[in-house]
Amino acid sequence: MTLLTPEQIAAANKAQFDTLFGLTNKAFEGLEKLLELNLQVVKSTLAEGQENAQRVLSVKDAQELLALQTSLAQPVAEKALSYGRHLYEIASSTQAEFARVAEEQYEDQNRKV
Repeated sequence: MTLLTPEQIAAANKAQFDTLFGLTNKAFEGLEKLLELNLQVVKSTLAEGQENAQRVLSVKDAQELLALQTSLAQPVAEKALSYGRHLYEIASSTQAEFARVAEEQYEDQNRKV
């Protein structure tokens, strides 16, 4: 069994801390993207809500109201799908970065053994 020198231990600890801080930064980047996405959704929802409320107030009869409701339903579904896609992209890119680092660590350990 080979004993590690203090320099080797220090280098290994530094590498582990670098990896930990790198992953922490990637996690915060993913969180930041998620917060930006949610802020965009809230802003656009508020603006569209105001616009739609004005449109509803200008409706003159039930038939016009029904037509308006129908016209508003499709964009809501499309926006929900778009949000889901963006959410998936953020999560998968963050997960891919974690997997890449884990693979690098695994390969590094295999080289050392």
